[in-house]
Amino acid sequence: MRVPKVAAINDLSGLGRCSLTAAIPILSAMGVQACPLPTAALSNQTGFESFASVDLSEQIPRFSCEWRKRGVTFDGIYTGFLNGPAQAGQIADWINQFRTPQTHVLVDPVLGDRGHIYPVFDRTMIAAVRALVTKADIITPNLTEACILAGTSYEEAMRSDRLDTIRLAACALQKQGPSTVVITGIPRGEQIVNAVFSPQGEHLIATQRLGDGFSGTGDILASVLCGGLIRGMEPKTALDLAAALLQKAIVHTFAEGADPNDGVAFEPYLYLLTDREAYR
Repeated sequence: MRVPKVAAINDLSGLGRCSLTAAIPILSAMGVQACPLPTAALSNQTGFESFASVDLSEQIPRFSCEWRKRGVTFDGIYTGFLNGPAQAGQIADWINQFRTPQTHVLVDPVLGDRGHIYPVFDRTMIAAVRALVTKADIITPNLTEACILAGTSYEEAMRSDRLDTIRLAACALQKQGPSTVVITGIPRGEQIVNAVFSPQGEHLIATQRLGDGFSGTGDILASVLCGGLIRGMEPKTALDLAAALLQKAIVHTFAEGADPNDGVAFEPYLYLLTDREAYR
């Protein structure tokens, strides 16, 4: 059986269990070859009080040249953290070069959280990420990112007891290009809700809310979604699988009292992803 390939375009953070250090083991466990295209190398993820980093934008054309020489094609392209607007434009062009009619493109539009843009970005990043979103078949914004990209009030989305505001945001995002929108990390009382909006309909899954947020949970969810879609899962089935993995990892990490910046202990639960009967 041919092993499918995914180009995983993201940063490499030494600490934090996020980005490529989440994507590579998760895709591998799902029987998918992860081909990393690193956008930056960091000592640790940016949620820590300090970090050291190297921008790898200048290396991306060199990687691309070597891959084109070898005639590489990808079943999926999966983008995450990008180092700024210029690099976001660079990756949009890269997608145009490497996608085929059979390639699934998943964009995790990393911009911010808790109602604010991340300090490493300014508002010029919003337009750059919006342009990248138009290339995607599926996007996985958190609630903050969904509101920013859709031009929806984050405060209104947080106040609403129902999901009407979030549904409107998802619809606005679908009009930008992606047929499937997965909005993650929606706080609802003692639960966290993840929601998928696709041509097949709407699907919500709620899990227990523990702690005040952990590094890398969005990356884990997006990685499982990517692997699941490449292996033939419906988005809602892949979302359920991602939620099951995350719930176990978060409970484990919360019980240990670990620093949330270190991410969640997903490694002991990768076995949940190795059931080949679940894949096409």
